Amino acid sequence: MEEREMKKLPISEIAPGMITAQDIYSRTDQLVLNKGIVLGADSIAKLMFYSIGGVWVYREAEQELEEDAYTDTLRKSQDFIYFKKGYNDAVAKVKVALECITMGDSVVDTEELVEDIKSMVSEPGSNAHIFNMLHCIREFDDIIFMHSVNSALICSIFGDWLHLSEEDRNALTLCGLLHDAGKLLIPPRILNKPGRLTDEEFDIAKMHAESGFELLKQVDIDDRIKLAALNHHERYDGSGYPAGRAGGEIDMFSTVVGIADMYDAMTSRRIYRGAICPFHVIRVFEEDGVKQFNPRYLLPLLKRLAETYIHHTVRLSDDSRGEVVMINPSKLASPVVRVENSFIDLSKKEDVRVEAVL
Repeated sequence: MEEREMKKLPISEIAPGMITAQDIYSRTDQLVLNKGIVLGADSIAKLMFYSIGGVWVYREAEQELEEDAYTDTLRKSQDFIYFKKGYNDAVAKVKVALECITMGDSVVDTEELVEDIKSMVSEPGSNAHIFNMLHCIREFDDIIFMHSVNSALICSIFGDWLHLSEEDRNALTLCGLLHDAGKLLIPPRILNKPGRLTDEEFDIAKMHAESGFELLKQVDIDDRIKLAALNHHERYDGSGYPAGRAGGEIDMFSTVVGIADMYDAMTSRRIYRGAICPFHVIRVFEEDGVKQFNPRYLLPLLKRLAETYIHHTVRLSDDSRGEVVMINPSKLASPVVRVENSFIDLSKKEDVRVEAVL
């Protein structure tokens, strides 16, 4: 049997069609994927969920990055042009704010930062429209400031879905904006390293949570924002960091920011592949997320995420196309789809999945 070329690639370069060349384990020694798996969007989403940095794969023929017609059309629309301008302004402002905080400035105009995010979320259109805009704007690998704005937009929407008061929703939005402040203190060679970090490097990278908390302690803001910086990597089952908190030890804001943080990372558009379909991400959260995030907050958010795509056209794994007409509460990633004159309940067809929102 002819030996195929093995190559270790960073997760940002992993694309559908590649084949795993080794068993893949998480940092807590949990088997994530077996050797010999043909990677698809769902398995790539799972790798990202478990923060797998690099993967040994059999390098197959290069695949051309597919760009769906809906995304291409949306990018040319006036709505997107207007959204991108507001988005770029928000990124520039949060960059200045975070850099000021790292230099010891205790006075930050948080009201202006929140208003910029609220103005984008309050623009006409559905919440799905906001998520689609974010998918379109990701032309490069995320940087800290872009990720901060993305997380803030998602947190603002989540706050609405959780029926928070305006004051609490504003605080949650700031949690999204400032949760990664500590990353500005992490050496770029570690923060931007392709592939898996060594244990020593990973320990340094994890320090961003405590460093962010220490930076925000000096700023006159809601204490929940400071705690979100500290605890957004803590997990419900105790597997997170920096303190291994579990269950009720993790406050609601930290939990919601953790979900937003991970959702944004998993749906990011990369140079080597398009944005991962939201239904793949929802499936990973359904299967693995309930162990890592308090179901009291995770499940209603996943339900609302899935519901935002009702009446959207989707492409299924059998290449048929149809309209999402209903969400199955027990299997959120497997909706009922109308294909021509037939209604297909994906919760009863394990061999067919939603591959893309069009």
